[in-house]
Amino acid sequence: MQKISVSGPAELATIVPYHLGFQPERSVVVICLRDKAVGLVARVDVVGWSDAAQAAAQLCEPIVRDGATAVVLVSYEDVAGEARPLAEALGAALGLTGITVLEDVVVRGGRWHVVGADRSESDGAPLPAVADVPAIAGYVAQGRSVLGDRRAVEALVQPERAAHDEEAAAAVAQWRQRYWDARAAERVALTDECLAAWGTVLRGEASPSTVLRLVPALVGPLDDRDLRDALIAWLCPGWLPLEAMDGRLLTQLGVLVGDVEPGPARGDDAGVVCQGSDVEDVLLALCRVTPVRFAAAVLAIAAAYAWFRGDGTRAGLCVDRALDIEPEHRLAGLIRLGLDHGVRMPAA
Repeated sequence: MQKISVSGPAELATIVPYHLGFQPERSVVVICLRDKAVGLVARVDVVGWSDAAQAAAQLCEPIVRDGATAVVLVSYEDVAGEARPLAEALGAALGLTGITVLEDVVVRGGRWHVVGADRSESDGAPLPAVADVPAIAGYVAQGRSVLGDRRAVEALVQPERAAHDEEAAAAVAQWRQRYWDARAAERVALTDECLAAWGTVLRGEASPSTVLRLVPALVGPLDDRDLRDALIAWLCPGWLPLEAMDGRLLTQLGVLVGDVEPGPARGDDAGVVCQGSDVEDVLLALCRVTPVRFAAAVLAIAAAYAWFRGDGTRAGLCVDRALDIEPEHRLAGLIRLGLDHGVRMPAA
């Protein structure tokens, strides 16, 4: 992930929506610092005094695990003072672990304020314009954008009409049964068909109607953990060891899907899988059109990729949706556990 440099609490408050992917409302955002580097960024809805201590205690574990030496608290309020119970409880709980609150900032009505040691707010100032914060360009370069609120983020994985089509679901079920019934040679051919479909979609070569046509081949074999894990390892280098994967699968991923290249897209190189946010957009679009009862596997892959890119918001969104569909989905459960404990993917 590209390094992002910020200067001062005003810039930090301005980039938070780009880091989360949406404009936070009525919440406290904890920005963890390890020396001068930004680490874990966590958001929690505001709570009252009776629940603040428990909420703060639950959040402390991943902050400590992340290795934070200090934090900046940025509270987003509609009503003055509504975030103070949680912010103060977090400050107290973190203090017991030796983690310092460097700045306690409140954002309200387009202005930012600093909360002093006496709990009083400064008069405040308007948030900087996006164009005046150089760090924003780094997020834009990563393909990050700001959606209106968390509901807009949730809409990214809401199933479209195609996901409720029974004929489409039957086609996926039939493809899956064919895959598992196949003898070795035929299964190899079906695996190649699946990987070729993934290559077509990830390179951005498929129209929406083509994606719908390819859904059975894309999704049908994903309950084969070897295939699914090899695809994730290919998309998320460093998370799963490639040497543990089937050699033929890796060869075919290279031939049929293509190399994953970090950074901006590289011209017309058809052999390079689409980059960063483009891959994430493709995965989210596939989540929306996959028949609901088969969507957990695709959602788990999308969650793994978002986690790999350091986008905990979208990773959590995808994994929670997957667990709604299949509460016992093992990969989704492991990712949820990792997110809850502040574990960071290697590339993040």
